[in-house]
Amino acid sequence: MGVLLVLGAGYLGAAVAQRALAAGDDVVLADNWHATERAQLDGLAAAGARVETADIRDRTAIARLLGERPDRVILLAAQASRPASVRDPDYTEETNLLGVRRVAEAVGAAGGPPVVFGSSLHVYGAGLSGLVRADHPYGPQSDLAHLSKIYGELCLRLHAERHGFALALLRLGIVYGPSPVRHSAAEAQTVVDKFRRQVAAGERLTLDDGGRTTIGVVHVDDAARILLACRPTGLEVANVAAETVTVADIAAMAEGRRPAHDPSWRADTVHDYTESVGTYLRAPTAG
Repeated sequence: MGVLLVLGAGYLGAAVAQRALAAGDDVVLADNWHATERAQLDGLAAAGARVETADIRDRTAIARLLGERPDRVILLAAQASRPASVRDPDYTEETNLLGVRRVAEAVGAAGGPPVVFGSSLHVYGAGLSGLVRADHPYGPQSDLAHLSKIYGELCLRLHAERHGFALALLRLGIVYGPSPVRHSAAEAQTVVDKFRRQVAAGERLTLDDGGRTTIGVVHVDDAARILLACRPTGLEVANVAAETVTVADIAAMAEGRRPAHDPSWRADTVHDYTESVGTYLRAPTAG
């Protein structure tokens, strides 16, 4: 048990909080409500979470939360949408660069606590092949949302080394599945959930580039469990992807066909997973 501060109370942050509350942790959820509505957290608040309005760009707000001496910080606050990063590059940079730096500075000034950062497999770039381990170099990026994850990792590392706080960089694959917070915008829907809903509605699936793109995927329950269980004592870097599949494979599984299982690369991972994308896609949709 302990006090957990989750910065970013959206889709994944809410799932982490739900699991932490079930484990008996005290949970503080903080968000600026840019992409999530405050009312979506009412269920977690009723279950015992303290829900705060705070923007990671705001030094005073972050210093106030860290002044309460949480045992751990899970940093998930981000503008993660590629289309939104094109539409609003200023907000993307202010949140994903300036905001992350200010969190890092505040944690350093407070003398800790350990930080777990929700990064992305996208930091490796495109054109990958073979087994991609966590020591694989950063690759070229095509949008600010994912480019900024590289900065976030490096900035947090700089301050962790300077101030001596523990840091975990968890590079998440595409997260899918039900969470206490769901975003209705089309750009916030992962390809897994999108294909599942489209098949249930009898719609035809459209595959860009023939579905050849390879992605890492992880169910939100597994991602939340791994984030919550992470208790770094130094610097830790790891991939969080239960499976590496092509978009065409996801389409095939959603439509009840046999997938080809021919991804161009595979994410190496040290974690165990309980959920599979095939099982999820075969399950009936609610409603």
